[in-house]
Amino acid sequence: MFSDFKKILDSGYSYKKSLAREHVKQESVDLLREKIKNSKIVPKSLTDKQLLRFLTTYKHDINQVVVLIENYYNCKASVPELFQNRDIWSEEIQSALKNQYYIFLPITSDNKMLIFHSVKNSNPSTYDYDIATKVYMMLFEAYNYYYGPFTEAIVLFDLKASGIRFLFKPSVASMRNVAKFVEEAIPVHVQKGIIFNTMKAFDLIISICKQFVKTEMAEKFIFLNSDTDYDKFHQTQIPKSHLPKEFGGTLGTLDELQEKSVKQFMNLRNYFVLEEKQANFEFDDYIEKHPNEVRHFD
Repeated sequence: MFSDFKKILDSGYSYKKSLAREHVKQESVDLLREKIKNSKIVPKSLTDKQLLRFLTTYKHDINQVVVLIENYYNCKASVPELFQNRDIWSEEIQSALKNQYYIFLPITSDNKMLIFHSVKNSNPSTYDYDIATKVYMMLFEAYNYYYGPFTEAIVLFDLKASGIRFLFKPSVASMRNVAKFVEEAIPVHVQKGIIFNTMKAFDLIISICKQFVKTEMAEKFIFLNSDTDYDKFHQTQIPKSHLPKEFGGTLGTLDELQEKSVKQFMNLRNYFVLEEKQANFEFDDYIEKHPNEVRHFD
């Protein structure tokens, strides 16, 4: 099964080009592998591409990368509702893709990931916070799969279709788990968060969320109401070329972009199924006998 997983990884972004783009040397990847070889938390079957995703986050502090990667796999094991059962064909994930937007936006001119998420169906009975978050985290992995790892990301959210009843969907425990993951374990720095179409009612949820995130993270978010001057926004934040039509952009409508993103998602069904087996250490024995298969030679 690992060979199948390796073929999927090999079919993604160019490893050599990403090393060059991120100014990372193979020696650093090898050093990270050496540093985590005795970890009881991190699978030994991680390939060079997977290690590069973490290494890119803290290029100049290998010890911080070790902490990050252990935090990541600890979260995957300890918060199963967010990081396990990630079969894209499952009924719950298909429902999320039908009722919410999960969209890959173009890489920014200064080399940042750009990801959009919002509620599509305004009926709160179609929304499950844990499942929506799980799919959202999968979106980050899918973006990395196609385009390679990035040091920073800009995340965009839209509250237009959300109502007051959505305030009561997430549990306190779930919000804490998500905040902990974003602050301590996600292998990219959230450089900025932009939330569109905020309303007075959402002051409450914003104040609640701030209890679970550090001040530094909270200060990265920009809140925009429905009267936003998009001409100014395009000049100072995100250009038209990187936004859906609903936000004054030139990329196409949310529905059109969602259709494209879902197709890209569906192509990775086997990736997510096999990655879960890897996270459960099911490939480690194989790698003990075939250590060179963790390499990429594109």
